[in-house]
Amino acid sequence: MPRIRQLSQTVIAQIAAGEVIERPAAVVKELLENSIDAGATRIDVDLAVGGMESIVVVDDGCGMVAEDLALAFTPHATSKLTNSDDLFHISTMGFRGEALASVGGVAQVLLQSRPLGEPHGSELRCDGGTLGEVRPWGGAVGTRIEVKHLFYNIPVRKKFLKSTATELGHVCEAVTRIALSHPALHLVLRHNGRMVYEIPATANLADRIGLFFGKEIRDALFPIASPAGPVRLTGLIADPKCDRGNAKLQYFFVNGRWFRDRSLGHAFQEAYRNLLRVGRYAVGFLFLEVPPDTVDVNVHPTKAEVRFRENSVLYSLIRSTVKARLLGEQLLPSLHVPASPPRGDDEDAERTPPPPKYPAYPSVPLEPIRVRPPEEWIGPRRSVAENTPAPWEPIARGTQTTIHEPMSSEPADAVVQAMQLPPGLPLPTMLAPGAVLQVHDAYLILETPDGMQVIDQHALHERILFEQMRQRIREGKLEVQRLLIPEPIDLPAEHAVAVLEAKEALAELGLEVEDFGGNTILLSSYPTLLSRKAPHEILHAVIDELTAKDRPPAKEALLDHLLATMACKAAVKAGD
Repeated sequence: MPRIRQLSQTVIAQIAAGEVIERPAAVVKELLENSIDAGATRIDVDLAVGGMESIVVVDDGCGMVAEDLALAFTPHATSKLTNSDDLFHISTMGFRGEALASVGGVAQVLLQSRPLGEPHGSELRCDGGTLGEVRPWGGAVGTRIEVKHLFYNIPVRKKFLKSTATELGHVCEAVTRIALSHPALHLVLRHNGRMVYEIPATANLADRIGLFFGKEIRDALFPIASPAGPVRLTGLIADPKCDRGNAKLQYFFVNGRWFRDRSLGHAFQEAYRNLLRVGRYAVGFLFLEVPPDTVDVNVHPTKAEVRFRENSVLYSLIRSTVKARLLGEQLLPSLHVPASPPRGDDEDAERTPPPPKYPAYPSVPLEPIRVRPPEEWIGPRRSVAENTPAPWEPIARGTQTTIHEPMSSEPADAVVQAMQLPPGLPLPTMLAPGAVLQVHDAYLILETPDGMQVIDQHALHERILFEQMRQRIREGKLEVQRLLIPEPIDLPAEHAVAVLEAKEALAELGLEVEDFGGNTILLSSYPTLLSRKAPHEILHAVIDELTAKDRPPAKEALLDHLLATMACKAAVKAGD
């Protein structure tokens, strides 16, 4: 058995770096936190190739004296702690003294800094943990750090990095978290010389949310604030109509630090109970202010997880505060029965039909009938000639049931016509010929030899669209409608990256996208089968699926997931 040996400082630094520095986004996060602790009011971040080739962070903070530059690259050397008791009263973003040491162990770093009041500054190079000499530097007050060739000395680790777009997306997410938690900070992010974000210090929290996540969410936010006390909750929550397919737009901060916590996320979701469908997630930006000695941020090297002394108190606070705010907005749906039009002298006079809710969506000619007792239902079926369409007339006012009969002797064909499906499309066996009724504009009731079947019209249409699109994709016959003018769609950085990463898979679905710069995507086509939905709505539905997990599924599974999502969004809904 080999003897125990002491590892070299270089290997120790590389092992430690693996816990803190996973990708370029981790470098940016650590450097931004250091700049904030230095009192910076403006921070500029410049990236090359997603940060894999170069990361430059410049701030206007307090700077460092020449004697401290070498210590900055020494593991566990920090100005933010003096003894172990300070670990339980942390008020700074950083405190472990590992950031620069970890970065210096896996990259080529140039540190330049000038403190306030000094005639000039100093600079120091660190290549893979090897320090150079301290030299004079004539830059402005503050600190400039240049990180090049990340993981150049650890090729195995470098192979785990993703594409440029993916790494840029992670960097944008790190910048987003910092910008939201420090609204007085001026932040600039550039990539390959192009501006990605510029967030001025004058932009408040709502403005920043609008910049990162779009006008739709910005205009649907409600402010929340808990009663004054040792524990305080503030923030902005979104109207339930802005729900998403995953919880990635739920941001939690404690004392200005972003963190994740499943328990508190559950409390936030519980506050939206009965306002969201199953599988949908609320959007919110919650800020907790707690005494530093009641939260332990020294749980994980990346400081993404924290531990609270009284987690149950925070759970109740979030749930009750958010729920009370939602109840104050009267968001529960209500039913408004339209007033009956005035009747003329002739009770049987024809009435003018109302305009259809979906003008572009052809409906089956329907004859309204009144709800009859069972004994009146028995009798010979009327012929097609007897089924002449009658004028549209709402019936059974004040009752709970309205039933319509299709004006066709072939109910399955009528359903095909109503759902815009081509003739001859194989339908499920449950649509065997027989009488078909539509109830509450939501369910289809079919006559069968054994009785009747009740079918959810949305689920039926969704399945038919899914099978039809999948069959046409396999045969290479999916019809695509090209837009005369491509539609620009502004997305959060992470979503824009996910769309570009899945560009080939989306093209197979008839969704052709291109990068328009910044976080804007150009959508130039969509499948004609989904013409009932606006193109941007189709793309947003697909994005929810793309961003549901950290790692996208295999291509075939991804196509099936996207097909199901698109079919669900395009299918008829209750009320159609």
